[in-house]
Amino acid sequence: MAGMELGFTAGIAAIVLLGVLGQLLGHAVRVPSIIVLLALGLLAGPVLGWVDPDALLGDALFPLVSMAVGLLLFEESLKLDFSRLHGGARRPVLGLVTTGAIVTGICTTLLAQWVFGLPFSRAAVIGAILIVSGPTVVGPLLAVIRPKQPLESVLAFEGIFIDPIGATVALSMVHLALHKSGTGLGMTALVGIVTGIVCAAAYLLIVRSGRVPPATHVALGVAVALTAFAVAESVGEESGLWATTALGVALANQPWVRLDALHEFGSHVGMLLIGSLFIVLAARIDLDALVRFLPATLVLLAFLVLGVRPLAAGLATMRTALSRPERAMVAWMAPRGIVAASTASVFALQFDDAGEPFPELVPVVFGVVLLTAIVYGSTGPLVARLLGVRATEVEPIDEDGVPRTISGRS
Repeated sequence: MAGMELGFTAGIAAIVLLGVLGQLLGHAVRVPSIIVLLALGLLAGPVLGWVDPDALLGDALFPLVSMAVGLLLFEESLKLDFSRLHGGARRPVLGLVTTGAIVTGICTTLLAQWVFGLPFSRAAVIGAILIVSGPTVVGPLLAVIRPKQPLESVLAFEGIFIDPIGATVALSMVHLALHKSGTGLGMTALVGIVTGIVCAAAYLLIVRSGRVPPATHVALGVAVALTAFAVAESVGEESGLWATTALGVALANQPWVRLDALHEFGSHVGMLLIGSLFIVLAARIDLDALVRFLPATLVLLAFLVLGVRPLAAGLATMRTALSRPERAMVAWMAPRGIVAASTASVFALQFDDAGEPFPELVPVVFGVVLLTAIVYGSTGPLVARLLGVRATEVEPIDEDGVPRTISGRS
């Protein structure tokens, strides 16, 4: 059946089916589902030729992927509730998402410039994207490793908090790379942030009116997020992702409405969204480019794992409640996930649309995503055992690896 491209209906069904099956299989064999999804996407796309997203979706590909990434950032930003961060985890996490993010971004940018011979502006896009961690990868790993507290919360919350931060920094770098200056960047961000806050206020007013059944809160939240994205994009191009991120952060930190129903979005709609999105993105990967950039990507990976992460983690966790073995474990846990892969794909489409292709972006970022998942997934439990940081009692955790006593989710 190699080379037999599926029609529209069968193609869409295959994307959704493979997206769900990939996550179920990953859960069953206790490996990060992103590895399985990438393998299935490559198999269905460039290997067997069953699914060609460009032919399947045509001109709708870029806006649909952009909206899907906007929803993904909305879902990730809903977890950015600063009140959840307390106790011995607060200071290490704040260090990791500030000092750690800055060190990671700068070092990765310089490495990408050196390894791939990129202009600084383009290397900075890769550097910003690879700031992010991966809650979709960290959560399953923590379920296997079971580190002690507060280490478990530190690793879980770093992934949750760093995704929106890294994505917004990457948005800024893309703007600078495409427009060659910071002109308009502030306005682009402002349009998105204001739109997100206004839409958050609208959502809260509607829900607090008491006229909306709880069963419809998820549908309303998705509709408001898509509206925020569309309105922001219509006012200022490239503002949509800022809007959905601001919307999620604003809702996560307000005291008036409980978001239990919206958090279900991540468990149900999010599962379909992440799976389908990753199959589409993986099916678009140029295998020749992936192989061509693999040696240089391996060099970048070695520096990231053995140099950049230990340096960033060491500086970020100095003078915190973490012990030396716990700090060492933080230094050995920085997988990248779906946010890195999806934002890289959207940004690559933006570069293509502007007539300035960025052929290194997708294969390099996807390579780092896959390889970090393999490295940390295969060695994490052993390193945790050698460092003596595994918990003696099993504590229930949510899908992000956060203890349920802290996350407040049952």
